[in-house]
Amino acid sequence: MHWRPQCATMTPMTLARASETTRTTTNRARETSARSRARRAVPRARTRRGERGDEGDAEAREEREEGDEPVKMARVSRERVLESCAKTSMGMLVVGLGARAASGAVPMAATGGNWNETLPLLGNGDANEVALGALAAATAVTLGRIALLQVWEEFAASTDRSNAQVLGALEGAGDVAQVAVLPALGEEVLFRGALLPAIGGIPGVAVSSVVFGALHVGGGRSAAFGIWATAVGACYGTCALHTGSVVAPAAAHALANIASAAYWNATRAEKKALLVEEKAEED
Repeated sequence: MHWRPQCATMTPMTLARASETTRTTTNRARETSARSRARRAVPRARTRRGERGDEGDAEAREEREEGDEPVKMARVSRERVLESCAKTSMGMLVVGLGARAASGAVPMAATGGNWNETLPLLGNGDANEVALGALAAATAVTLGRIALLQVWEEFAASTDRSNAQVLGALEGAGDVAQVAVLPALGEEVLFRGALLPAIGGIPGVAVSSVVFGALHVGGGRSAAFGIWATAVGACYGTCALHTGSVVAPAAAHALANIASAAYWNATRAEKKALLVEEKAEED
């Protein structure tokens, strides 16, 4: 028997079917390969889109961090501002006066003795010295504030947010006087009238100023405002030691608050646009 190649026995029809089968197999292989490449391309495309999305998100965050979009503050009603101011100020005043009374009833050397003697509320009777000290401190704080508003962006933005929320709710000079004078009395009796003499001297000025500054962060006011408030507290503490009274820094504080409100309303009142318009809903 002789071996013959298989193809020699194939008929033309058989050859046609074999060729068609080969083409079908080849096409299927090509389709399978194409689908495989497409499946591999999808994750890469998603990854590229994700990377572009991440880049877009990062750019948006950078724009927000750079302050392109001002931080909005909720509008607060006039009644709420005045009520909050009165309650907080009276609370600090009561605590400060109570601490001073306790220092007189049970004077302790570790806490500066009787604060009513070491740092009297009204001083030692030299009204001119008290008045001049108060005026000097108020002037220094006011001029410093105005200067920093021009050159310190973060401080200016923080001041604008806070003032827009508070001053934007007030109506008339009486309201401004209330939110300027009451906090000055409460804060000075507590910080300069109690905390300062409890520690005494320059260390007392330093500690009371730092605590005073820390409590002024929040409510739209950033760390920049806290730094400013710390410096202001040091100015008022120095005034208290120089005049030997609490009334001098209290008067300086009130005058500086009034001057600050007048300046802001005259030059930066357009910043009230930072408030979210909710007045109609609150009314």
